[in-house]
Formats: sequence, structure tokens, C-alpha cells
Amino acid sequence: MVNSNYVNERINLCYGTKHTCKNINYKIKGKVDTKKVGTYFVTYEANYKGKHFKIEKEVKVVDKKSPKLVIEGAFTNVCPNGKVKDVKVRASDNYDGDITDKIEYKISDNKIIYKVSDSSGNTTRKEFDVIIMDNEKPTIILNGDNPIYLAKNEKYKEPGYVAIDDCDGNITEEVIVTSNLDIKKEGTYYINYEVTDSSGNKNTIKREIIVIPKNNYEEGKTYDKVIYLTFDDGPGPYTEKLLDILDRYNVKATFFVTGYDDRYNDVLKKEYEKGHTIGLHSFSHNYGLIYSSVDNYLNDLLKIQDKVKRYTGFESKIVRFPGGSSNTVSKKYAPGIMSELTNKLNEMGYKYYDWNILSGDAGETTDPNVIVKNVTNAIKENKENMVLMHDIKPYTVDAIERIIHYGLTNGYTFAPITMDTKEVHHSINN
Repeated sequence: MVNSNYVNERINLCYGTKHTCKNINYKIKGKVDTKKVGTYFVTYEANYKGKHFKIEKEVKVVDKKSPKLVIEGAFTNVCPNGKVKDVKVRASDNYDGDITDKIEYKISDNKIIYKVSDSSGNTTRKEFDVIIMDNEKPTIILNGDNPIYLAKNEKYKEPGYVAIDDCDGNITEEVIVTSNLDIKKEGTYYINYEVTDSSGNKNTIKREIIVIPKNNYEEGKTYDKVIYLTFDDGPGPYTEKLLDILDRYNVKATFFVTGYDDRYNDVLKKEYEKGHTIGLHSFSHNYGLIYSSVDNYLNDLLKIQDKVKRYTGFESKIVRFPGGSSNTVSKKYAPGIMSELTNKLNEMGYKYYDWNILSGDAGETTDPNVIVKNVTNAIKENKENMVLMHDIKPYTVDAIERIIHYGLTNGYTFAPITMDTKEVHHSINN
């Protein structure tokens, strides 16, 4: 038997008569590997008085032990194709090892019959009474957003979907997609995804598509319902994604930039090339440095102004103070400096802009839903809606499309700050 201990059989070898037979020494040649099924030969050889004696013995190593078939779990329902839920089936053999992949099954008369055979033909069979049933509908998973916003005439790109059935597995190829989408008209549309499994169970899911108008901003024009999206502290790793979103809706914004991170100089140039306003925030954004004296502030301001001009060719005179003109942190470094700086900038021909809508992305929240709510709840008609945001925050970029959607569907125009834009100022506190 396979995996047993084999000991060579001893023989009596002698020369002579029945009564006077002299024992002769012999040698055994050949090896039997009991770990491997097969036929082996063992030879007994001896030499005596010039004569050679040889006896050959055939040894067969066989496997007669049936494999183990293990069923884990309780049978409830079995799919018509034989797939079972919450049941694991495995098989192992003393010689072949794991032979789970050799398991065969068939369904007959509300029975499921499992059978497995090893390489020696030993077979194990088990059968169970089952209920053949499939009454669960498939699941459809949509990739991407739902809803999806499209600017008017913007081509729709399907983000994809997956359909999974408990019995049939992946049936994505069976999904039927229909839609009433018309990108030429503003409105709400739906893309329908429908799939039916092999047992006739059907599921349908919808993706909402909202087509909104593009921004109608024209330079030099005034608007009663206007929103200024302003972004501080960039450019950064999320700015390009933001630019792509703004571009889709023809929305122009204002970027109050910093200058200490040279990794995004090409993004600074891109902001300007796409028609956005580049405002001056601070080169260093170091409160202790810039608010320690008027000269230090102006040196920092001129430094960021020079950098902007170097990468855009444009000399900006639109400013936003770090912390806003109402900041009180500057008191620690130079009492009264904000009053001096605001007057000084006016004398030098600069315009500075604070804000009247807080998005909350400066530390209050990291939730895009809260940012959207903060902004949209504060937008009002006949008001310079000056929104403070930060393009260095990923959750702000995630919120921006819904803010644009709100503005455009409610008749607002998104505009960049220009030298003609009415200034929004806070009360000076230092």
C-alpha cells in the first residue's frame, strides 16, 4: 500500500541436497518507493562455485484508500446551475493531496450529488436533499458619481457599471442601458441600467444626469446676480482638477496665490492662461514675518507680484491679506499695522478684497456636503457674493461642482475679480 513501510522479504538460499544444504550469502538489489504508486522489481543475487543465481520479485505499490469529501455548512437553497450559498466543498486524498478541483456534481430530483475520484480511481460520493431555487435579483453597482452634472452640449462619458448575480456571477455583459439624455437641453435626465439573470430575476437602477447652462460671463459686463469664487493659498496638488471643473462650465475664478512652493509654477501659469484672475496673497504666508512691519509686508507682496509677472506676464494689483484685513493675529507683531497697510495699498494703487461668504474649509469642516451647504445658504441676490475657499483642500474641489450647479440653475453668473470689481472689506481690528 502507498505510504506503508516496505521490508524486503528474506529467502533461504543453499546449495546441496535436502539433507546437506549449505547456506549461501546473497545480495538484494532494487528499491521500492512506497510514497509513489507503481511497479517495482527487487532482485536477489548470489555467486557460488562459479555459478550465478538470480531471483526477481515484482512489488506493486497501490492506493486503495478513497479520498475525503468534506462539506462545510448547511444546504438551504441551491442555484439551478449548482452553485450553493454558504456551503464550502473540498476534497483531499492521502496520495494526491488537495483534489478540490476534481470534484464533480450534478443536480437531479431535488438532490445535489457530489463525487470525487483520485488518480488511482478510488471514488467518494455524497448526496444531499436540497431546494432548487433562485429568487434573488442581481445587483448593479454604478461607478462614478450619481448624479452627474453636465454643462450644456458637454459630451457624456459613461463611468461604467458592474452587475453581479448570486447564482450567475458576473453578468455585466447582460446589462441593457437606455437613456433619455439630451445634452442640448437643460434639465434632469436618467440613464437606466437593466439586467436579468438566467432565472428571470430582473433589476433596474438609474443614474441621474443634470444638464445645466454654461456660465455666461463676459468681461466688462455687470450682473445683478453674481458669485465670485476665490481660492487662497495655492496653487497646489488639487488645483489642476479644479481648473478642469471650472473649464467645463466656463466659470472664471480668482486665485490669491502664494509663492513659496515652486512645484506648481506651471499650474500658476495655467490658471492665468485659462482666463482666471491671479491675485496676490503672500509669497511666504509667514504671519510673523509679514506683519512685523510695513516694509516686511511690502517686500513680501512685491516678491509674489514679481513671481506672478514672471510666469504670466501680468502685473497683478489685486490683493488679499493673509487672515483678511480684519485679522487680529497681527497685533502680536505690530499694533495698528493693518490700518497702515490698508491705507498704504490704496495709495499705491492696489485693491484688496476680503470675503462675505465662508465655505468653512479653513478648519471648520472637511466634509464637501457641509462646504456646499455653507456656500449655497449664504448666496443672496443684489450682493457681491465673495466666497472664501482654498484650492489646496481636496474636499473643497470635491464640493465645487455642486456649488456651480446651484449658482447656474438659480440664474447667477460666476465672475473673476477685476480692478473694476466693487471691493469687499472687513472692519479693521488692528
